[in-house]
Amino acid sequence: MIKINLNKKSKKTKVKIKMGGLPIYFIVPIVIAAIAIFFLQSSAESRINGVNRSIKIYNGRVATLMPKVRAVNIIRKRESEIFQKINIIKALKKEQIGPVGYIYYITSAIPKFSWINSLKSTDGNMRISGIALDGQVVSIFMKNLENTGFFDNINLVQTSEVKKQGLKLQNFSLRLSVKSIKILSRRATINR
Repeated sequence: MIKINLNKKSKKTKVKIKMGGLPIYFIVPIVIAAIAIFFLQSSAESRINGVNRSIKIYNGRVATLMPKVRAVNIIRKRESEIFQKINIIKALKKEQIGPVGYIYYITSAIPKFSWINSLKSTDGNMRISGIALDGQVVSIFMKNLENTGFFDNINLVQTSEVKKQGLKLQNFSLRLSVKSIKILSRRATINR
């Protein structure tokens, strides 16, 4: 059976808009992308300009600080030279523990109005003989030797009165020993 519709109804027709052969759903994303690229580019340019301004400011600061940096470098160089000289002095002082050290500490301990006539050293034991104004000066000499920290067992062996050029003087003889080199080197490192 065949049905025929005699009522004429208008057919719905779809209207298609064509723009230059590209559909509208291609054009809208391209326009949005172009706007986004424009804003991103302007944002990047403003950031670049800000960074360039910061670079100019920092370059100005660097230019003002460079003379100070040069001065600091000169001071550091001078400081390292001074430290080298100090290290040389410390090394010489450490090596001075031998006979030169004995003589240095003995001469630094001699008080006024006393003189040394002889100094003998054998295996760390020393014998000093000399002349002093009186017994107090001999006592001061012994105390000064003890205070150097370089000598042990400081003993007065003999004293006698001697007349020289109309003065009564004390002739004295001391016996002492030099402290162990291990103790002295440890003391030298502590005093640094």
